[in-house]
Amino acid sequence: MNKRLIVNADGFGFGTGATQGIFDALEEGKFITSVSVNANFQEAERVSELSSKYPHISIGVHLNPMVGKPCLHPQRVPSLVGQDGYFHGHKFTGLLRKNMTSLDELEVEFDAQISKIKDLVGDHITHLDSQGNKHLIYFDLFLKLAQKWGIKRIRNNAPLICLESLTPFCSRIVAYLKHPHLWIVHKYRRYQMLKARKLGIRMVDNLITVGYAGTGNKTNPDNWERILRNMSSGTYEIYCHPAYPDKVLRRWALYYCEERLEELTLLRKDWLANVAKYSDVKLISFNDI
Repeated sequence: MNKRLIVNADGFGFGTGATQGIFDALEEGKFITSVSVNANFQEAERVSELSSKYPHISIGVHLNPMVGKPCLHPQRVPSLVGQDGYFHGHKFTGLLRKNMTSLDELEVEFDAQISKIKDLVGDHITHLDSQGNKHLIYFDLFLKLAQKWGIKRIRNNAPLICLESLTPFCSRIVAYLKHPHLWIVHKYRRYQMLKARKLGIRMVDNLITVGYAGTGNKTNPDNWERILRNMSSGTYEIYCHPAYPDKVLRRWALYYCEERLEELTLLRKDWLANVAKYSDVKLISFNDI
């Protein structure tokens, strides 16, 4: 097959609801092929169980400087946390851009997060990505971490938008004409990915990004079906967030919380794997790139 797709579930470990949701989607839906782990939450320790039960699933570290507590003691990373010892949440981006966040502290915290998952699954770590895709604003550090830890793959954040549309190309043109700054941002992301490739880091061709075609998000089953049918030759990734919303998610998810149950309901069904099969889409993991 010339059409290949990684379906990555973000947020493994992000509380009991997210972790169990991913387990249930893996068991019943047979569509998810990869996960990314929030190392700084207690449930992340279940990744060793996941690795044993589903050895074909690729496992990444979802670097998280935003929600929950750091893996390190807050006194070791004071610029990353508030007085309560928790990360700054949505304030992280602004603080980093104002140079109020120490990159040295960010690096040692990320080292601790990667180290924790490595201790749990050994060399089964396949890739890096991040909470809210915020690594795009500390991209040089992100690449440094990948090289330091010998992690050869990352998420490609060069988006392919509007694949969920009935007319993907026309919808893509309309979206960029309405939001020209979006086109600039996406072009810059392609430059970032080219920079990573020059270092020998591997990734898919495009990240399928939903929400710009005016047909809703990943809670819409029609969107998933159109994406699979509209894919052309190439290798892609799409991420998802199946979960049972619980007190952890409701406290820390900065957006898109209750919708995760709707995603889980879709991803627990085997029809998506069947649509992929009949659309000649081969489901792969990061191990295959």
